[in-house]
Amino acid sequence: MSWWNYIHEGSTFSWFGAAHITVWLIIIFLSGCIILGRDFLSKKGSRNFISFVYISLFLLSELSFQAFYITNGIWDISYSLPLHLSSIAWITSVLTLLTKHNIWFEITFLAGLGSAVLALLTPDLAAFGFPHYRFFHFFLTHGLVILVVFYLLFVEKMFISFRSVFRVWGILNIYALAVFFFNLAIDGNYMYLMNKPAQTTPFDWFGPWPYYIISLEIFTISMFLLIYGVYKAIFFVIHVKLQ
Repeated sequence: MSWWNYIHEGSTFSWFGAAHITVWLIIIFLSGCIILGRDFLSKKGSRNFISFVYISLFLLSELSFQAFYITNGIWDISYSLPLHLSSIAWITSVLTLLTKHNIWFEITFLAGLGSAVLALLTPDLAAFGFPHYRFFHFFLTHGLVILVVFYLLFVEKMFISFRSVFRVWGILNIYALAVFFFNLAIDGNYMYLMNKPAQTTPFDWFGPWPYYIISLEIFTISMFLLIYGVYKAIFFVIHVKLQ
């Protein structure tokens, strides 16, 4: 079961290798299917089924991830809890699907979509290449966030406003502050607030700790504004034209 072992001798991850490109093509294809098939997916029975599938996949993915840590004997409170931004993205995705409350969608759309795209462009997978479990878990979780955003946008017809940018930015800062003190208490590094990831990631663009945190603040609000601009200039236009 080398595909499940934390320490294994299988293939390493190849950045924009065949497996990486294939994942991106699948996500793009499924996103297109959601847009083109939005009328069929808008039926109540279809919406309920799709929401159930999304939620089930997110929960099973997290349960399997915890099982991976436990069965490999490496579970530790300092890094195993679902407190990273990628985990918050799937949690708010589930909350949006369950409640259709716009605040959860705002977080999923701005923070979740942005972090998912960056993560998929620069995966923190190290030695876990295809077909290791971590490869599938990583791309499934982040890819699902993107697909959920497209589903909520084009099928459920949810929306964000300009105020959403600053509301989500403020919420993330409050959350990050709480996580920072939690990190201090348990010697953790959730949200990479104490150290940058070991692998090459976008964090490397922003300098050493703690200066990269300041750079990340500027980058985050800029990314939110960019996503909002794309939403207004492209996503909203497409949504209207496809009515």
